[in-house]
Amino acid sequence: MNSEEVTIIAIAGRQNAGKTTLIRTLIPKLKERGHRVGTLKYNIKEFKVDHEGKDTYKYYQSGADSIALTSQNKIAVIKRVADPPGASEIITKYLNDVNIVLVEGYRGNDFPRIKIIDSNETKTDEKAGENELILINENLKTKCFSTEDTNKALDFIENIIHLKKSK
Repeated sequence: MNSEEVTIIAIAGRQNAGKTTLIRTLIPKLKERGHRVGTLKYNIKEFKVDHEGKDTYKYYQSGADSIALTSQNKIAVIKRVADPPGASEIITKYLNDVNIVLVEGYRGNDFPRIKIIDSNETKTDEKAGENELILINENLKTKCFSTEDTNKALDFIENIIHLKKSK
């Protein structure tokens, strides 16, 4: 599968808006509907898959360009990159075994998106195009979404899938 065959949905919103909560809610619901789901998270800060003292950490610190860590049911690959790939390239190369990828943190892509705003944000933010769904998070403390909002998001995603297939 390449990135054109995968439905990519961006989940957008301010920090602590509830993006991760929404993604964690959507994953099992999409799987119940028969989809294979992947996620792609961009984090501006440096991230660590391994930790100091672990063999993979030592290999990386020794200068290895690529490291793979495997178990009976998981694999993680750490690669040094001079020019980080874009979201579509990552999806084509590494997430090609799913049909939906929920993307958090990548800006500047023209993916259909679900934007989370809080009730204090201006009402002009509520105007969405056909490729965007606005969800208003009324409960910023728990960041939980109502069943109605979750269903709106699921319907939006499945509508995007249907539109892609009809092209």
